[in-house]
Amino acid sequence: MAIARNIAESLERASWIRRMFESAHKLREERGAENVADLSLGNPCNEPPAEFFDHLQEESEIRTGLRHRYMLNPGYPEVRERVAAHLARRTGLPYDSADICLTVGAAGALNVILRSILDPGDDVVLCAPAFVEYPFYVANYGGHVCHVPSDENFLPDVNRIADACTGTTRAVIINAPNNPTGRIYPERTYMDLGRALAQRSAANSRPIYLIFDDPYHALNYTGKPSPMPGQFYDQLMYVTSFSKELGLAGERVGYIAIHPNAHAREDLRAAFPFSMRAIGQVNCPAIMQRAISKLIDRPTDDVRDFYRIRRDRVVEVFDEIGLETTPLDGGFYAFPKSPEADDLVFCRRMLDQGLVIVPGMAFGAPGHFRMSYAADLDVLDRGLAILKRSL
Repeated sequence: MAIARNIAESLERASWIRRMFESAHKLREERGAENVADLSLGNPCNEPPAEFFDHLQEESEIRTGLRHRYMLNPGYPEVRERVAAHLARRTGLPYDSADICLTVGAAGALNVILRSILDPGDDVVLCAPAFVEYPFYVANYGGHVCHVPSDENFLPDVNRIADACTGTTRAVIINAPNNPTGRIYPERTYMDLGRALAQRSAANSRPIYLIFDDPYHALNYTGKPSPMPGQFYDQLMYVTSFSKELGLAGERVGYIAIHPNAHAREDLRAAFPFSMRAIGQVNCPAIMQRAISKLIDRPTDDVRDFYRIRRDRVVEVFDEIGLETTPLDGGFYAFPKSPEADDLVFCRRMLDQGLVIVPGMAFGAPGHFRMSYAADLDVLDRGLAILKRSL
């Protein structure tokens, strides 16, 4: 019954995004695209860099079947070596190519991890508000979700997380820059969280893994490097993708990195490829692996600045109309308080005006709404104008 409830709750939350998306499509047909601003989905609108197309063409012109055949499930060895070297430079940790498993996007990575570490009845702690599909992934493998509210600034409440960790807790998932809030977590949060999880792991006589979902890492507007939790906790599974920094969401290229000091490191290295086969992913797309490997060290300032322009417009309008929100540190979402107590009523009213946004209840945080600024500037400006008129 608990698993069924988790699935039902997840379906209810996720259905609001689907409904908003379908409503936006209907509105465009009825009113014309020029009268609708769909800011519901976080669909990257930056184009891939020119170098990507150059590398893709090079790969396509090499006429050997080896580039279109099955491979070792975790990916091409030379690509994994480049990923490990990149992550080692970024974190200062001695990642090895065997710690890297290339996956079908970050969503694929999360499913591979959960398939590998969860037994039926295990618990996974989520910090609300959280990405709406996490509970689906946990339920896929017989796990239970425990939602822990973040603090008033949408930062993880370490004491609440620690209290939620019991003998059946197997993992905690955190995501920063966060979807939906845009928060980047400070170093102190990771220090305290690492200490708390180490204590709970010792008390439970089994590790609680920290899964760090980091696909928005290139979109940091704070002017300071984003802290990395692996510097403060060894039982870490790092997850990311190239969807945002390279504008390749549809190509489904991501990876898992096992912390060099993780418990059962060798077992995890063996489990992840098996789990990929078991859930039918087999391997990350072959040509995409080769293309992204040549871009992994590419500076991402241009992508950050592309979205910073949009972020700054959102901040300017929110300040002008007095819409209360926590700092938009990174990513491409804003999660302000709803001007009406019932966020669903407010989002429906905005929909009538031609602005498509998502109620906070979908993310486990009623009383707020999510607005994506991953949109063309004319669409974003249209949406912000509707918001200004309506308030």
